[in-house]
Amino acid sequence: MKVNNTIVLSVGQAGNQIAASFWKTICQEHGIDPLSGQTANGQDPRGNWGAFFTRLGDGTGGSYVPRAVMVDLEPSVISHVKSVSGSLFNPANLISRTEGAGGNFAIGYLGAGREVLPDVMARLDQEIDKCDNVGGIIILHSTGGGTGSGLSSLIIEAIKEKNPEIPILSCAILPSPQVSSVVTEPYNTVFALNALRRTADACLIFDNEALFELAHRKWNIESPTVDDLNLLITEALAGLTASMRFSGFLTVEISLRELLTNLVPQPSLHFLMCAFAPLTPPDRSKFEEMSVEDMIRSLFDNGSVFAACSPMEGRFLSTAVLYRGIMDDKTVADTALANIRETLPLTYWIPTAFKIGYVEQSGVSHRKSMVLLANNTEIARVLDRICANFDKLWQRKAFANWYLNEGMTEEQINALRASAQELIQSYQVAEESGAKAKVQDAGRGAAAISKAAAPAASIAPVPELAPDEPPSSGDPGVVSLRELVDRRRA
Repeated sequence: MKVNNTIVLSVGQAGNQIAASFWKTICQEHGIDPLSGQTANGQDPRGNWGAFFTRLGDGTGGSYVPRAVMVDLEPSVISHVKSVSGSLFNPANLISRTEGAGGNFAIGYLGAGREVLPDVMARLDQEIDKCDNVGGIIILHSTGGGTGSGLSSLIIEAIKEKNPEIPILSCAILPSPQVSSVVTEPYNTVFALNALRRTADACLIFDNEALFELAHRKWNIESPTVDDLNLLITEALAGLTASMRFSGFLTVEISLRELLTNLVPQPSLHFLMCAFAPLTPPDRSKFEEMSVEDMIRSLFDNGSVFAACSPMEGRFLSTAVLYRGIMDDKTVADTALANIRETLPLTYWIPTAFKIGYVEQSGVSHRKSMVLLANNTEIARVLDRICANFDKLWQRKAFANWYLNEGMTEEQINALRASAQELIQSYQVAEESGAKAKVQDAGRGAAAISKAAAPAASIAPVPELAPDEPPSSGDPGVVSLRELVDRRRA
């Protein structure tokens, strides 16, 4: 069976900083030198290295190159990556320009981003051509910056237009005032949500609000830095991709496509949250080890999720738990997961959406660890917080001229805000139906079932959610920026 090849595209300052940390970690896990791309004594790397690396050369002189494309509209981060990564990355895949987006979505989407887009797509096409079996594209970016929001949206739309069959997982870092660097972050995030909702196959949320609190409480860091938050994200990403990079006697490869198939019940409900265990401080991880039962309890604790919300107060639409490490604990893990599943607020119309994966290869920092991926209705609370911050700015048109001067219109901005609200409402509908449908179905009886043909009187076991396809031009709820831009330029 062919290994699924996964390409990692990183966009903007935060995306590229996380990508550099991620690639260093997985190089270590596979036994690849993170500076030269070579292995000790010319041995083959550990695991399914072809999932994330391309081999150059034969014999002991061969090296392994990450399937990576890094892009930014300003040069500092890309230049730093070049200076510290030796000859690991293909230099043609490290793309930058001389001026950044200035914290402005419109520059990344309408201005300088369109100038760099052909170069990015050309390098992505080169990486796709090198793949034997394209398993998907993971995009690392923040939604608060102008490049991470605007250019990422543009690239995702371009990839889906050219290669609609390739699954795309956006790993999006949401802003928080505690680690804010741009006052317009709420604008950029709401604008980016439209493209993530319409075009990406799934979006994994990393909420800086929650990451800051986790680093402060769990790692005892008084004032966590961006590097501390990026390390948390790297731990989760390494655990998430472990099932794509390693397989063995008791484990099989879980591709990105398979993972998303299990986690996305409807196209409009594809925003995910995650948790990682153990959250032991990095300097103590070698000396302290949690039991499997404690790790599982930690995963489902409201205070451990990488999003500022309370999953146990919402509804789990789908869940995946990926365990890696010594397989002697597999039976214990199975029992503990079965027990905790009985306590979860699951959705009535998806009663069995609970996937478990096992990987024998341990991570760099922990002998055994777990990652939780959850499609939970509480994600609406996170998005609602961002929208509330957007409204505070927009009702006074604060900083609006930055976007209007770049070609956006008030009508367009209002439409993008309405799209974000529809996304929130789709999760609220799922939460309400998941909680009430069981009670309602029990009371209907045979007479109520006979009325199911009458839409006005029926209560469907699966809720009718916001449509995934864009509506007609008369509906401002979901709008394609590309359509509006093309219309304006015509």
